[in-house]
Amino acid sequence: MSKSVTTNPNTPNELMYAFCLRFFSEMRALGVADVIISPGSRSTPLALSAQAVGFHISVHLDERVAGFHALGSAKVTGIPVILICSSGTAAANYHPAVIEANHAQVPMIICTADRPPELRQWGAGQTIDQVGIYKENIRWGWDLPVVSEVDEDVARSTALRAWSMATAHPLGPVHLNWPLREPLEPSRELDPPEPTLTLASFPLKKVKGDPLLSNLSRKHERGLIVVGPNDYTDEDIEAVLAFSSDSGWPILADPCSQMRGTDKYMKAPIITSGEILLASDRFTSELASVDVVVHIGLSATSKAFRLWQQRYPPDRFVLVSPGTDWADPLHGVTDIIHGAPRETFRSFEHGRGIESDWCQFWVKYNDLAKETIRTHVEAGDCELSFIAQVLSCLPDKATLVLSNSMIVRDAELAFQESRKDITVISNRGANGIDGVISTAIGAASSAEGPCLLLIGDIAAVHDISGLLAAGRLQSDLVIIVIDNGGGAIFSFLPISQKIDNRTFADLFTVPHGTSLNQIGEAAGLSTATIGSLPEIEQHLDQAFNNGGPWLFSFQTTVDETVAAFSAIRSDFESSVFGR
Repeated sequence: MSKSVTTNPNTPNELMYAFCLRFFSEMRALGVADVIISPGSRSTPLALSAQAVGFHISVHLDERVAGFHALGSAKVTGIPVILICSSGTAAANYHPAVIEANHAQVPMIICTADRPPELRQWGAGQTIDQVGIYKENIRWGWDLPVVSEVDEDVARSTALRAWSMATAHPLGPVHLNWPLREPLEPSRELDPPEPTLTLASFPLKKVKGDPLLSNLSRKHERGLIVVGPNDYTDEDIEAVLAFSSDSGWPILADPCSQMRGTDKYMKAPIITSGEILLASDRFTSELASVDVVVHIGLSATSKAFRLWQQRYPPDRFVLVSPGTDWADPLHGVTDIIHGAPRETFRSFEHGRGIESDWCQFWVKYNDLAKETIRTHVEAGDCELSFIAQVLSCLPDKATLVLSNSMIVRDAELAFQESRKDITVISNRGANGIDGVISTAIGAASSAEGPCLLLIGDIAAVHDISGLLAAGRLQSDLVIIVIDNGGGAIFSFLPISQKIDNRTFADLFTVPHGTSLNQIGEAAGLSTATIGSLPEIEQHLDQAFNNGGPWLFSFQTTVDETVAAFSAIRSDFESSVFGR
């Protein structure tokens, strides 16, 4: 590319655009491919420069949707996505997605336009204090100088540092606040400069592995690996699987662990029914004490696991690659290993393997629990049966997005294992139900295969703007709303039995009384109601073959879901232990 426009800028306006073009050129050279923009006036130089450099541009009217779109895309690719917005409360609307990115270790680079310093705190329109707006939820934040007053070399170093901070361990969001002076429109045609940076600017250190895990596994037979929600690479997952197979330490796999929907699961003893096993007093009483628990990823979804670990704490509790949050709510950690799983887990020769008594005990009872779950799922029309049927229809290389609250807990039981290679996306960093549809839009935009979102009705209502965005962008996304008439998860809490039904409904479940299908139709989505389990395969085949966006709804009840969970736990105890 020619550097004619940016080589000798003369006016402040030319200097401003030279800085912006330099920044975006360097970011693209470092590997950023996607820029998400929300329209605004003050951000004009940023938006036009990003477009001139040649990024893939997505435009969202709602910054909240834009933030979660960036989150979903970066979860799939592991590459930072750049966000651009105008000044004022536009920046504040990114905050929920920034919080999730911080806790879930997802890289993104937020570029908020701002007034120059002399206009701040003097009543200029659409001006708030944006410096430090995301507080501790970012890896680095900088209030840039007025970019028409500094050399574009500062743009190069800004790009370098922003990329470095967003992609270094732990990954996360970076905030750049851009003071921009009028006039904001360019004075001449934009011609980006040649970049000077490459990914070679970040040499990777080769790490052979931490000997602590190998030493512990040789010394202790009774070890357990817990894999929580994560966005790990195949290389990371393979390293954990190989270590588990060699050591004979079973893997307690969260539904969002990337270890249930994979054709590699038979390589290691993967335990998918921990929520049933560890809630069983008979199972935990017969289980020998655990010497070592190794945890990677975010905190596990399973409540039964947390209560079991509280009752039977291990002698050694090892956290691997902890991020912003240590997955240690019980404050029992004894060892920390930094580095990605592929660097810290390593297979070794002459391990005890999966035939040890300890490993086979877990495998035996996991198979019995899975059979109990399967019997109930295949016999019923409950929420678990529906989700299991949906998952069986997913094609190979699909991306599955699981909403928080009840959906991910349903998946604990309904999503046992799959011979297909499925990627699971979830917002389990801060565990919020906001922005889930928008996250799925981002995942769908970056995924190689089809993308399906399973979401509850309350979470869907929280992101109506996401439905509008999916329709406007004609996102290749299939959305299934499981409508159980409100916040079903509250029915599992003691408060549901302590107050009258009317008060409980008014304060907790809060049925929304909204036709999401009608909203979807108005937004430009194809919609349908799934009336029974046999209809699922036909509907999904049509959606996957014709492309999105699609919105399906399925009606169920809270009582059916509560009863199904209770029956599975009870039948496991009685059928396996004769009680």
